[in-house]
Amino acid sequence: MPDTPPSDCWLHPDVEVRRSAIAGDGLFARAPIPAGTPISRLGGRLVTWPALLAILDTAARDPAHPYVDTITVTETLHLVLPPATPNGKGNHSCDPNLWWTDAYTLTSRRPVAADEELTNDYATSTASPDFTMPCHCASPSCRTVITGDDWQRPELRARYGRHWVPALLTLIDTHAPHPPR
Repeated sequence: MPDTPPSDCWLHPDVEVRRSAIAGDGLFARAPIPAGTPISRLGGRLVTWPALLAILDTAARDPAHPYVDTITVTETLHLVLPPATPNGKGNHSCDPNLWWTDAYTLTSRRPVAADEELTNDYATSTASPDFTMPCHCASPSCRTVITGDDWQRPELRARYGRHWVPALLTLIDTHAPHPPR
């Protein structure tokens, strides 16, 4: 059983929401941030897969319902973030400057410059076989399509090492050959 998440999210004080060239709004550094700095701690409520499907179905049928932001926590549990939290504004990049350091925390992967957009690789937080997303990150390593099966890609396992949500680490450890060291 995973640690119980906090009920709300926390965001580093040097981070703000701005318009993004990647998609919609994004998270940006107001000041330089050193590598290894916790940036975003997610909170909310843990739900089962059937409960998550019901939440998503309800949201899809109600145009006034806010966007549902979620990450995989275990094979059977998902974290649903509180509605309209700024943490949910983080965009994807195939060469992100954030990565997971535990089930709920994104930390800077490298030094981040002031005014740089803070991004993470969505493939490191979902294993849903139905998840696909076109990518417009413009990184030289852009995969053009992000999927819930990307955890199986050897180059991503090598790039991110142990920096995946715990559910994906379990999948990697039990189902995927380890990348060469």
